[in-house]
Amino acid sequence: MTNSPYKRRNYFIKKNFQGKLILGYFLLMVGSCFLFSIILAALSADTLTVVYQNNDLQLGQTPLMLLRQVLTAHWIFIILGGAVILVGAMLITHRVAGPLFRLERAVDNMVTGRLDDVIHLREKDEGKEIAAKLNQFNQNLSEKIRQIDNCSKNIEVLLSQHSMKDSSAARGNDIQSVHAQITAQNQTLQSITKTFQLVDE
Repeated sequence: MTNSPYKRRNYFIKKNFQGKLILGYFLLMVGSCFLFSIILAALSADTLTVVYQNNDLQLGQTPLMLLRQVLTAHWIFIILGGAVILVGAMLITHRVAGPLFRLERAVDNMVTGRLDDVIHLREKDEGKEIAAKLNQFNQNLSEKIRQIDNCSKNIEVLLSQHSMKDSSAARGNDIQSVHAQITAQNQTLQSITKTFQLVDE
């Protein structure tokens, strides 16, 4: 069985987050229509409207007559418009929720000590600047940890060389040389750690 090259998109990545945004868009649309209807009703409350439909002449207040006509004639457009808004909101939130999910996963990896996670976002996704900064942070921190590891290994080699020498036969110059090298490695470590602002400081 061959794997299909087509990969199905998952438009609901963070269901709670996307659900709230979609509901917010829908409620905003409904609320805007409701507010528009209230304003129209308030402005035309003192007017009458005559409607001739199916050989029937109807007379009534303008707000009620307009609302009845709109719901009767355009209910299919109202339903289709609501569906279009829901689909559009889903596509818009997908461009936000997908990157947010990816950023959260990368930060979770950073918390557990994994700095090798590179964040890749699509061209139209939001949050590309944050992703680039997190990638740069991981790269810089990885380089500093490599430097600390190298200094630690150098100190370990110097200490093992010093312990192998016979202390009674060791010359003062040799001891001073090892001491100077260890001091230099320690200064390198201190210069690296001073670049960080720690929580307790």
